Amino acid sequence: MKALFLTLALLVALVSSAAAQMNDWRAERAVSSAPPAETVDALTRQMANKLHLNEGQYVQLRAVNQTKLTAIEEIEWQYTDIIKRNAKLNELEGQYEAECSRILTPNQLSLYHDEFLRDTKPSKTASKENGVG
Repeated sequence: MKALFLTLALLVALVSSAAAQMNDWRAERAVSSAPPAETVDALTRQMANKLHLNEGQYVQLRAVNQTKLTAIEEIEWQYTDIIKRNAKLNELEGQYEAECSRILTPNQLSLYHDEFLRDTKPSKTASKENGVG
Protein backbone atom coordinates (compact mmCIF):
# COMPACT_ATOMS: atom_id res chain seq x y z
CA MET A 1 0.00 0.00 0.00
CA LYS A 2 2.86 2.37 0.84
CA ALA A 3 4.54 1.65 -2.48
CA LEU A 4 1.34 2.43 -4.37
CA PHE A 5 0.87 5.67 -2.46
CA LEU A 6 4.49 6.75 -3.02
CA THR A 7 4.29 5.89 -6.72
CA LEU A 8 1.08 7.87 -7.06
CA ALA A 9 2.58 10.85 -5.21
CA LEU A 10 5.67 10.75 -7.43
CA LEU A 11 3.51 10.63 -10.55
CA VAL A 12 1.43 13.63 -9.41
CA ALA A 13 4.62 15.59 -8.66
CA LEU A 14 6.04 14.85 -12.12
CA VAL A 15 2.83 15.81 -13.91
CA SER A 16 2.46 19.07 -11.99
CA SER A 17 6.11 19.92 -12.66
CA ALA A 18 5.68 19.30 -16.38
CA ALA A 19 2.49 21.40 -16.43
CA ALA A 20 4.28 24.28 -14.70
CA GLN A 21 7.12 24.14 -17.23
CA MET A 22 4.63 24.21 -20.12
CA ASN A 23 2.92 27.27 -18.60
CA ASP A 24 6.30 29.01 -18.35
CA TRP A 25 7.05 28.11 -21.97
CA ARG A 26 3.69 29.45 -23.17
CA ALA A 27 4.14 32.67 -21.21
CA GLU A 28 7.61 33.15 -22.68
CA ARG A 29 6.37 32.62 -26.25
CA ALA A 30 3.39 34.94 -25.75
CA VAL A 31 5.66 37.84 -24.83
CA SER A 32 8.00 37.51 -27.80
CA SER A 33 5.54 36.40 -30.49
CA ALA A 34 5.33 39.73 -32.31
CA PRO A 35 8.01 42.23 -33.22
CA PRO A 36 7.69 45.72 -31.74
CA ALA A 37 5.48 48.06 -33.73
CA GLU A 38 8.32 50.59 -33.85
CA THR A 39 10.49 48.11 -35.75
CA VAL A 40 7.76 47.36 -38.27
CA ASP A 41 6.98 51.06 -38.68
CA ALA A 42 10.64 52.00 -39.11
CA LEU A 43 11.21 49.35 -41.78
CA THR A 44 8.04 50.28 -43.64
CA ARG A 45 8.77 54.01 -43.37
CA GLN A 46 12.29 53.46 -44.75
CA MET A 47 10.87 51.49 -47.67
CA ALA A 48 8.17 54.12 -48.26
CA ASN A 49 10.76 56.89 -48.43
CA LYS A 50 13.06 55.03 -50.81
CA LEU A 51 10.39 53.46 -53.00
CA HIS A 52 7.89 56.36 -53.00
CA LEU A 53 4.91 54.27 -51.90
CA ASN A 54 1.34 55.48 -52.00
CA GLU A 55 -0.88 55.08 -48.95
CA GLY A 56 -2.44 51.79 -50.06
CA GLN A 57 0.95 50.27 -50.78
CA TYR A 58 2.21 51.48 -47.39
CA VAL A 59 -0.64 49.78 -45.54
CA GLN A 60 -0.22 46.53 -47.48
CA LEU A 61 3.56 46.53 -47.10
CA ARG A 62 3.33 47.22 -43.37
CA ALA A 63 1.19 44.11 -42.92
CA VAL A 64 3.65 42.04 -44.99
CA ASN A 65 6.59 43.42 -42.99
CA GLN A 66 4.81 42.56 -39.73
CA THR A 67 4.32 39.00 -40.95
CA LYS A 68 7.92 38.72 -42.15
CA LEU A 69 9.47 40.00 -38.91
CA THR A 70 7.24 37.72 -36.84
CA ALA A 71 8.22 34.73 -38.99
CA ILE A 72 11.92 35.62 -38.72
CA GLU A 73 11.71 35.67 -34.92
CA GLU A 74 9.88 32.35 -34.91
CA ILE A 75 12.37 30.71 -37.28
CA GLU A 76 15.32 31.95 -35.24
CA TRP A 77 13.71 30.65 -32.07
CA GLN A 78 12.60 27.33 -33.53
CA TYR A 79 15.65 26.21 -35.51
CA THR A 80 18.99 25.82 -33.78
CA ASP A 81 20.61 24.11 -36.78
CA ILE A 82 22.09 26.89 -38.91
CA ILE A 83 21.59 25.07 -42.21
CA LYS A 84 17.88 24.48 -41.56
CA ARG A 85 17.47 28.02 -40.22
CA ASN A 86 19.07 29.54 -43.31
CA ALA A 87 16.95 27.36 -45.58
CA LYS A 88 13.78 28.52 -43.82
CA LEU A 89 14.93 32.15 -43.90
CA ASN A 90 15.65 31.87 -47.64
CA GLU A 91 12.21 30.35 -48.18
CA LEU A 92 10.66 33.19 -46.20
CA GLU A 93 12.59 35.75 -48.23
CA GLY A 94 11.25 34.21 -51.43
CA GLN A 95 7.69 34.47 -50.13
CA TYR A 96 8.34 38.06 -49.06
CA GLU A 97 9.65 39.01 -52.49
CA ALA A 98 6.58 37.40 -54.09
CA GLU A 99 4.34 39.52 -51.86
CA CYS A 100 6.36 42.63 -52.66
CA SER A 101 6.06 41.94 -56.38
CA ARG A 102 2.30 41.77 -55.92
CA ILE A 103 2.21 45.14 -54.11
CA LEU A 104 4.93 47.19 -55.81
CA THR A 105 5.06 48.53 -59.35
CA PRO A 106 7.82 47.19 -61.63
CA ASN A 107 9.87 50.38 -61.14
CA GLN A 108 9.50 50.19 -57.37
CA LEU A 109 10.39 46.51 -57.42
CA SER A 110 13.56 47.24 -59.40
CA LEU A 111 14.46 49.98 -56.94
CA TYR A 112 13.75 47.59 -54.05
CA HIS A 113 16.19 45.05 -55.51
CA ASP A 114 18.82 47.74 -55.98
CA GLU A 115 18.42 49.42 -52.58
CA PHE A 116 17.42 46.70 -50.13
CA LEU A 117 18.84 43.47 -51.53
CA ARG A 118 22.23 44.93 -52.42
CA ASP A 119 23.52 44.53 -48.84
CA THR A 120 22.29 40.96 -48.40
CA LYS A 121 24.33 39.47 -51.23
CA PRO A 122 28.10 39.11 -50.87
CA SER A 123 30.14 41.14 -53.28
CA LYS A 124 32.27 39.29 -55.79
CA THR A 125 34.80 42.11 -56.07
CA ALA A 126 36.85 40.95 -53.10
CA SER A 127 39.83 39.06 -54.36
CA LYS A 128 42.87 37.58 -52.75
CA GLU A 129 45.39 38.89 -55.25
CA ASN A 130 48.81 39.91 -53.99
CA GLY A 131 48.23 38.02 -50.74
CA VAL A 132 45.81 40.65 -49.40
CA GLY A 133 42.43 39.61 -48.11
